[in-house]
Amino acid sequence: MANQVSRHRLRSLESAVETTIAGLIIYGLIVVLLVAGLFLPPVSLGERLLAWDYTKVTPQEGAVITLEDGAQLSILPEGVSSRSRVKFSIVPRSNFLEGSAGADLLTGAENIPPWLVMKSPYYRIQFRGQEPPSRLVLSIPLPGDADPLRTVDLYSWNGEAWVWLPHVIPPGDSFIESSPNYLPQSVVVMQTKPLQPSVSADLAPAGTVPDQARDAVVEINSQGLYLDANGEIRGDPGALLQPDQTATYVVMPTLRNWEEGGVVRSDLIDNMLVDQIARREHIQRIVEMVVRNAYPGIDIDYRGISIDLRDDYTRFITELAEALHANQKQLSVRLELPVQVSADRWDTGVYDWVAIGAAADMVKVPVPEDIRAFEPGGQMDAMLGWAVGQVNRYKIQLLISTRSIEQTQEGAKRRLPYTEALSPFTQVNVEGGSTIVGPGQQVTFSLATLQQSTGIEFDPASGTYWFAYIDPNGEQRTVWVENAASIARKLQYVAEYNLRGVAVQNLLSEDNDAQIWEVIRKFMNLVIPPVENQFAVVWTVQDSTGGVVAQDQTSLTDPRYAWTAPQQGGEYLIAAAISSDGGANSAARGSVQVLVATPTPVPTPTPVATPTPEPTPTPKPRPKPQAEEGGGQPAPQPAQGAPAPAQGNLPFDYGIQVDPRGNKSANIGHIQALGFRWVKLQMPWKEVEPEPGNLQWGMWDDVIGTYAGAGIKVLLSIPKAPNWARPPNDDKSVEGPPADPATFANFLSQVASRYNGKVQAIEVWNEQNLWYEGGGSPMPPDQYVAMLRAAYQAIKAVNPGMIVVSGAMTPAGDVGGRAIDDVNYLNAMYAAGLKDVSDAIGAHPSGYNCPADADWQTIEDPTATSFRGPFDNRHHSWCFRGTMEGYRNVMVANGDTAKTIWPTEFGWAVSGNPHPGYEYARDNTYEEQAQWIVSAYQQAKAWGWVGTMFLWNLDYGVTAAGTELAAFGLLTPGGPVPAYAALANMPK
Repeated sequence: MANQVSRHRLRSLESAVETTIAGLIIYGLIVVLLVAGLFLPPVSLGERLLAWDYTKVTPQEGAVITLEDGAQLSILPEGVSSRSRVKFSIVPRSNFLEGSAGADLLTGAENIPPWLVMKSPYYRIQFRGQEPPSRLVLSIPLPGDADPLRTVDLYSWNGEAWVWLPHVIPPGDSFIESSPNYLPQSVVVMQTKPLQPSVSADLAPAGTVPDQARDAVVEINSQGLYLDANGEIRGDPGALLQPDQTATYVVMPTLRNWEEGGVVRSDLIDNMLVDQIARREHIQRIVEMVVRNAYPGIDIDYRGISIDLRDDYTRFITELAEALHANQKQLSVRLELPVQVSADRWDTGVYDWVAIGAAADMVKVPVPEDIRAFEPGGQMDAMLGWAVGQVNRYKIQLLISTRSIEQTQEGAKRRLPYTEALSPFTQVNVEGGSTIVGPGQQVTFSLATLQQSTGIEFDPASGTYWFAYIDPNGEQRTVWVENAASIARKLQYVAEYNLRGVAVQNLLSEDNDAQIWEVIRKFMNLVIPPVENQFAVVWTVQDSTGGVVAQDQTSLTDPRYAWTAPQQGGEYLIAAAISSDGGANSAARGSVQVLVATPTPVPTPTPVATPTPEPTPTPKPRPKPQAEEGGGQPAPQPAQGAPAPAQGNLPFDYGIQVDPRGNKSANIGHIQALGFRWVKLQMPWKEVEPEPGNLQWGMWDDVIGTYAGAGIKVLLSIPKAPNWARPPNDDKSVEGPPADPATFANFLSQVASRYNGKVQAIEVWNEQNLWYEGGGSPMPPDQYVAMLRAAYQAIKAVNPGMIVVSGAMTPAGDVGGRAIDDVNYLNAMYAAGLKDVSDAIGAHPSGYNCPADADWQTIEDPTATSFRGPFDNRHHSWCFRGTMEGYRNVMVANGDTAKTIWPTEFGWAVSGNPHPGYEYARDNTYEEQAQWIVSAYQQAKAWGWVGTMFLWNLDYGVTAAGTELAAFGLLTPGGPVPAYAALANMPK
């Protein structure tokens, strides 16, 4: 029965289908299905119809879309993985702001931050496809009312928030460009507004925060934490500053891979970065430390990173930022000053500014040292105009210092506290010279250095006071004073570019200009008044109890002070202090002590008649003794005949030259780490005895005593006669020898006696075959040997064990009036008697761009493009081997084979931007430098006729950074060069 019903229903259905109406229904369904299929992938007709005004994007061609106002979106083919479509369109600014552009954009208009002002239309970017392009260039016209351009930024609304876009405004262009690595949903030109600035300051280990910092500093960066091996952290967070609940600042410690006066530990940071496990553990340790101590975040200051690890460092910073943000903590990163390549291009080295700026919350950017950079439109403006397009300006803190800068005429720089910078003006002189005066006598005091200085000058463009003066050693020094005026000028950049604020190094020290605090406080309220300094000399007279008996103020242009001695006798202290605010505060202070002598009255005896004395014969006059020429102690009488040499065939050893004004303790550590046993110091005679008999041993006692106390043997190179000892008619613009060799011998005898047991060798003069060491022309060889003979005999008379090294010549050819071929010069020295008045033969076997083991007669190097001397103008002086073997041949020919050659200066320079005359440094690499220095030591040791070799140099890359001296140094501000490790690992 059921089967019959089923068959009946089936027949009914067939009948229905065969009717006309049913057929229409079926055909309609088929059409619907076909149309629906057109709207499904892969045809997607609906999307195509809706995207009729979209531009096609292909992996082969990319796309370029230009709008009617000139705005352009360029999608680069290399950033396209599949076919897609993009729409680039304009929404007028008024429509966007009033909300008539659509509900989907209204939220963006309502959420523009109060510190941003919309200046352009809303450029909308819409995408249809699978994978958005990742390489593109946006070029947006600058609105006419976007002024000043230095405060203009690009932003994008992503549907949830406004996002800053990296950008650049090409010089002279009317467009602002951005090249993001993703396709933003929009782009808008915004004018930025200033925010209340943030001021942070470094705090040295064990330092204290002065009361003036309250309400002036919002963040303290405590120092004392350091990167250690395997990503460990060295230092005790518990020993850092612990702010109380009333503090107006937060403490965010700094983590470094370097210490003040120490070496930058490039090895620690490089090893951590290349080891993924160590990097991850280092990040974990940082986060745990920050969270455990309730710090708001961490300040990272890692330096000397290998340029090959740029991507690894960026990855480290990005991962660290993510880990800190996950714990609601912040990251501050310190960068190094970029190098300007062109008007709008800067080399940032290992630091990827865009990536680091995107990851970090604060970015500290140092300012240039050169005051010319702060002139309007100068390098500082160029750098900041570029920087605010690399890093969001509201993250940038300018890294400035309260330290002044002193520069020698050779270009060496050092940073000084404010009080020390002004100290040259505090040497008080008594006019007339006598410090013993009578009651009621008028005495005039003056400042000695002002008589040999420019006085304090003001550079209005940079807001910097400066002065130049001649120091007691006859050297010119220039000081750029960092005080409230120069700090105010730097703070103006924060206001002009709407930056986050400043990070001030040394702000918490006590030896700054007192007016800086007032400038900082006003700056916190966006007020930066110009600071006009009124430099004056504050004179104070104190009696023996410390009581002030007189006080006066004079101008710095005429600082003389007249004082009338009181009737009451005793000792009085007359002090001069330099003030920059009209006497309210004073900094540097000097003084002189004066004795007011009151004669004691005695009773007058009653006159008594005295017998007339018998006349006595007039004594015959005796000849007066003649004064020793040259001052100081009389020179010892030399023994008859030349003393025997200190020792024969002085053995091979390792040495290096250092800056005597460098960091002694750090240098000792380096010398010991290198496995060296000797140090060379150049002691200019004119610095030690600037006036006849005025011997200034202080610094040298300290320097020599420190190195000798560490068990390091010392070679003193002693050139440069003071002007008073030189001939009256030689060229005083260059160095020169004394008029009388006995004068020099007298000085050397005192050196040899004073440092007996601490100094093992003395090199007598330096590069005497050149005009600039010979008073305007090379010293004749016989004249030099005569000076050497007097020196040798004087030294041996007081210190027979002292090694006397003949002055090393510069490798050179014959250049009329300027240089004498060094091999010929050595021959002439032997003809004048060199063999009998030296214990070792000094040499300066320069390397230029010639390898240490190269034969100067055959060496070729087609890759040497900056300097072709060794290859196109063959001479022994270009190559280390050529000089060394040339000297040895002369010694053999003169029967002096028992002596060794002492290379008291040798090395190879490396520089990408060498100073004029040092172009060969551009041809050398750090790897070649390391290889050639090691090779030179190894060859010399194998020869058997070389004594101690002194590499030039260890630390001038730090103490004289940026000069030609630095190109030879093993140490740089960023850490040691590869030659350092190569020498440390070299078998000795």
